[in-house]
Amino acid sequence: MKKLVKIVVSPFSPSIEIAENIVIKVHVPYSEKDVTVLVNPNVQDYAENQDNPNIKVRQVMAASKTDESRTFRLDFQDNNVQTFEIRGGKYNIKLMSIGKEKIQGQKFPYFEFFVEKE
Repeated sequence: MKKLVKIVVSPFSPSIEIAENIVIKVHVPYSEKDVTVLVNPNVQDYAENQDNPNIKVRQVMAASKTDESRTFRLDFQDNNVQTFEIRGGKYNIKLMSIGKEKIQGQKFPYFEFFVEKE
């Protein structure tokens, strides 16, 4: 399994993505130079696409750490790849890019990761 994952941190989309059987969540703190990633949090109270078609409501999600969760800090200096094991699989997550995406006239940070199962 190899997947390029892009997560935009905005009120209009969740800050999570699924790659095979793991959940990747952008976590605080993050900046234009680095990002914290929470892998396999326990996601609670999240309902996708529940908005009224004429009204945009901020997505609300509660996530908490479990024994299986892993937290990593990634940057472009000397820490852009992390290797971890979850559910019997060994994975690499690599920070590919950090930028801004314009949504409804505002710029929101985005983070791209390359996730690979060894």
